[in-house]
Amino acid sequence: MTFNLDSMKKYAYDFGLGLCFATMASLLALGFTGCDREDEPIPSYLTIEPFELQETDLGWHGSISQKITHADIFMFDSTGNESISLGVFELPATIPVLNKGSFSLNIDPVIKANGSSLSLQSYPFYTRFSKTINLKSDAPQAVKPTTTYNEDAVFEVIEDFENSNILFSVERDGNTNTAVVRSTEDVFEGQQVGLVKLDTANASIVAQTEGLFDLSVATSGKIFIELNYKTDVPLTFGIIPVSDNGQEGEPIWEWFVVARGEWNKIYFNLTDAISTTNFKRFAIAFSSTIPFEDEKFTLTEAKILFDNFKLVHF
Repeated sequence: MTFNLDSMKKYAYDFGLGLCFATMASLLALGFTGCDREDEPIPSYLTIEPFELQETDLGWHGSISQKITHADIFMFDSTGNESISLGVFELPATIPVLNKGSFSLNIDPVIKANGSSLSLQSYPFYTRFSKTINLKSDAPQAVKPTTTYNEDAVFEVIEDFENSNILFSVERDGNTNTAVVRSTEDVFEGQQVGLVKLDTANASIVAQTEGLFDLSVATSGKIFIELNYKTDVPLTFGIIPVSDNGQEGEPIWEWFVVARGEWNKIYFNLTDAISTTNFKRFAIAFSSTIPFEDEKFTLTEAKILFDNFKLVHF
């Protein structure tokens, strides 16, 4: 293309006018965008505090220690007959909510089944918390949810180690030097806990319950173990199927605990494992050993502490 003076002037004029139009268009777009921002709805803010497990009957449900880490939260709008899911949140949580007006707020307690954050589940044996709330943009709300044990829960066994019975009293390893005993050492609740001591001469334990438990998913539905524990070494828990004539099936070792220097609470979901067997009676077992690395034990001594063992189902 050949440019002369007149064409260069015209090009400059057209180019400048184009810039002018582009600048005006950009300003208009910014103006409209600014208006859109001003029209955006202002959310209400809803803060959900950690759950509290309340006592109803200690003789029935035992300890009220709990580890509810998350909550499944939804609201119900009776006017529009609509359920609004807000999601599952780690507690405490502050949630922006665009809805306004009166709603029934419903919060389900959620636990880490088998101790895994990848297995968040609404715990079926805790009740749902419900409350009517009125959401306004200028009125943030804080809610402290409470829960109790579901009145339909069946506690097959509760072992708090306060009486003369010892839950894991049957040795499976043949070593009577490693056993669960009652102890007043490092008590979690009450006066006593279950204690196992290991050393390099007695580095392992495998023990099970003396009693057998009638458990069937078909009749019991969900089946869980609850346990408070503190341990220097990893633990493995399992179920031992036993037929009507007393013959054992293949043990199922499926639930694991890592070493933990502070008391912790865990929930084991037995439901799926029991549903895969043809057995209805089971013993509960656990095993542990001091880790052996580089041709030596990693610890010269180790302690395992238990409290508030519960086997619960519907």
